[in-house]
Amino acid sequence: MGGLAVVRLGALLVAMLLLAGCASRERRYADANEQGLAAAGFQQRLADTPEKRAHLQALTQRRILVYKVRDRLVYVWADAAICQCLYVGNEAQFQKYERLGLEQKLDQERRTAAEENEAASLFSETWGPSY
Repeated sequence: MGGLAVVRLGALLVAMLLLAGCASRERRYADANEQGLAAAGFQQRLADTPEKRAHLQALTQRRILVYKVRDRLVYVWADAAICQCLYVGNEAQFQKYERLGLEQKLDQERRTAAEENEAASLFSETWGPSY
């Protein structure tokens, strides 16, 4: 195999790894949000007909949108790529979803701070305060 072919093969492998990483991150993002929506009481509705799949694909993907239906607000999360479904909730469920997200973020910040404090104390105990 010539040098140019090796370079092309290497570039192709790098591109494939980057795409796989993006797809993996996209799946984790969707999974985390969909778990939160379900925990908050949103109802999952599968796109189980060609008409539903076409409509689902026309919606803004993986963002909560608010629609007014018969004088009430309806919150919708569409995912045509991964779950091929949408999640539908009301105002109370949306508020719960927001609260769960905030609690999860605060928990993560607490864990990060605790890990940083532990690392700092281990470093200073091992290497002394004059590092």
